[in-house]
Amino acid sequence: MNGSNRYNSELNPASPRVVKELLRKHGFRPKKRLGQNFLVDGNILKKIVAAAEICPEDFILEVGAGIGVLTKVLADKAKMVTAVETDRALAPLLQEVLGTRENVRLVFDDILKTNLQSLTPANMTLKVVANIPYYITSPLLFRLLEAKVRWKLLVFLVQKEVGERITAVPGNDAYGALTVGIQHYAAVKMVGTVSPSVFLPRPKVSSVILRLIPKEIKSSAETERVFRLLVRTVFTFRRKKLANALRRIVPELGGEKRVQEAFRAMNLDPGERGENLSPEQFLTLASHLT
Repeated sequence: MNGSNRYNSELNPASPRVVKELLRKHGFRPKKRLGQNFLVDGNILKKIVAAAEICPEDFILEVGAGIGVLTKVLADKAKMVTAVETDRALAPLLQEVLGTRENVRLVFDDILKTNLQSLTPANMTLKVVANIPYYITSPLLFRLLEAKVRWKLLVFLVQKEVGERITAVPGNDAYGALTVGIQHYAAVKMVGTVSPSVFLPRPKVSSVILRLIPKEIKSSAETERVFRLLVRTVFTFRRKKLANALRRIVPELGGEKRVQEAFRAMNLDPGERGENLSPEQFLTLASHLT
């Protein structure tokens, strides 16, 4: 497909009318089971790109290419975009929207299963931009953040409720294991709210744009293991006092005496509820127990 078609021209394809026309032309119906809600608002595309601070030297991994409207905007700004899409039925629509752009690489695969290293240039710092189905948000975030890949930053369009959980603070009802896990790996900021009206078809909930800057993880593998164990246990029994919640896993933590010594070293009240601990406190506690 050459670059002269109307979707690959200066005409912004991210509008309800143009997207409907594109879908109708190819006989494509969005699949609810895949969470396919396509962006149809150019202003939101600009906000996503602005949040990612795209520059001409950037290599971008886009998760969830959809019909390519975000891919197109990213490719206009970045050096190279690798766009991963699980639905091969979208191939002809993507070809029409993107044309023969040399700086776009389309990969049809499941991002939760594919080899991330194979998608990224060696020894390059990369950015991730994703408008993904809500149901894979948590596993995808953890997969990306735990991967041995040099991410510079990640920008995600996620369900508002999930975004509020990820950015929550200790003691808040939304604060939980997901919050601590993500904030352990990255500094997180909510940079905008997105109405359901900017999607086709419209989802039933609002979305938010999240910006994540990965942290350098310096703790040992054993400390990381204990950190995850602490977080999982505390939020399984989130209404219990910290000492009571951890009593269930005392043998795995080196015994009651060692747990008490860790509390004293941190000046931590055993009667405190674990849900009030910050991600940094969870990690410090884990380090005292390893």
